[in-house]
Amino acid sequence: MESQKRKISPRAVAHAAVSRIEGENAYTDIVLSHYLERYELPERDRGFVTELVRGTVRWKKRLDWIVDQLFSGKKDQLPPPVRWLLWQALYQINFMKVPAFAAVNESIKIARSQKQHRWLGVMNGILRTFVRQPEAIKFPDPVRDPVLFLAVTESFPEWIVDRWINLFGQDETRVLCHANNVSPVLSVRVNQHKISMPDFADMLNQYDVLFQVSAVPGFYRITSISYDVRSRLLEQGLMTIQDESAGLPGLIAQAQPGQTIADLCAAPGGKSTHLAELMHDQGCVLSCDIKKQRVQLLRNSVQRLQLTSVFPVVADARRAPIHQADIVVLDAPCSGLGVLRKKPDVRWKKQLQDIFELQAIQQDLIESAGSLVRANGILIYSTCTVDPQENERIVEKFLCNNPDFEIVNAHTQKIPAAFVTPHGFVRTWPHKHDMDGSFAAKMIKRKQP
Repeated sequence: MESQKRKISPRAVAHAAVSRIEGENAYTDIVLSHYLERYELPERDRGFVTELVRGTVRWKKRLDWIVDQLFSGKKDQLPPPVRWLLWQALYQINFMKVPAFAAVNESIKIARSQKQHRWLGVMNGILRTFVRQPEAIKFPDPVRDPVLFLAVTESFPEWIVDRWINLFGQDETRVLCHANNVSPVLSVRVNQHKISMPDFADMLNQYDVLFQVSAVPGFYRITSISYDVRSRLLEQGLMTIQDESAGLPGLIAQAQPGQTIADLCAAPGGKSTHLAELMHDQGCVLSCDIKKQRVQLLRNSVQRLQLTSVFPVVADARRAPIHQADIVVLDAPCSGLGVLRKKPDVRWKKQLQDIFELQAIQQDLIESAGSLVRANGILIYSTCTVDPQENERIVEKFLCNNPDFEIVNAHTQKIPAAFVTPHGFVRTWPHKHDMDGSFAAKMIKRKQP
């Protein structure tokens, strides 16, 4: 309601959002969207709030370490809302280069408005001490405890750091953690069913949008675009916001006009709509998802892009309403450890046991997906995680159980060799390719002799 869209400071909006995210274990993007919709903020302030909220959530382990170093009392004595305000102030000073006096004074003002009077002096002391002597903060010893050192300095749960060091080594883990703390460039997929790449580039130039051509065909990387222009291009169905890595499964499928495709676990629809665009909207893409609300998001995308070949249905991927398909795409539910740049709260919501619990689901789903592939048809298995347990191990076991399937090397004219492993899988990394961590395998079903 318009009456709710009242004037409020950007920092107060950010604090309300962080309080809800932390207090209710809510999802950052959902909460952020709610508060940006609720309050009328100029575009510059919207950007400030977005950066402050996402950055505070991303860096909270490091920020909390600093607070604990400077607070003389016991950890549980500090009320959570005060702790969250301190995180936000420290993030502004440390990462956003906001003048210290502004970050401190505005945080104190918010605390005062929330009747946290007994903690005003403590907050003031902690923040001003940090401003005077930031070098006084002692971090864990990198030699004696490399896991804790990286977990604190790069703000990651210790279990992720420990697992990655065991999988990839300490040096690789350090740069991987660091890359996951860098905000990604906006990447967009052009709807080439409606507009050509050169014409879309001309349009971006007319709107004074700063962009680069992506290494992934059909994508542009946008470094500067106004909120209004972005909204207009989306509403016109000319583009879809999608990470470049998420476009690779559609490209390796090499879909042809007239083919039948089953996209399992399809919502919110990025891969389904991409496949339809690649087929020039000629064919059939059956898009299944088990959640009704998510299927509605898929329908919205199909309508926005004006595609007629995508058919969204609410269905369990293990009981998809189709007998056989030329191409079956399974974008399996996973730990999401490849999208930590975009989703700063994912690292705090996952546990090691999730990977092994998901593995059973992934194995069940890929077996069901394989049963839908016609002879000489294609199966694409993809995830947005970097963990081999959810990627290579799943495919290896599937191939062992299904000798009529074999790997097709993903390297083609459209897929740069940099994205393809020696075994022919697609692998992308934040620190190597400046895109989300992802995995995709292409398999063909041979006729039985």
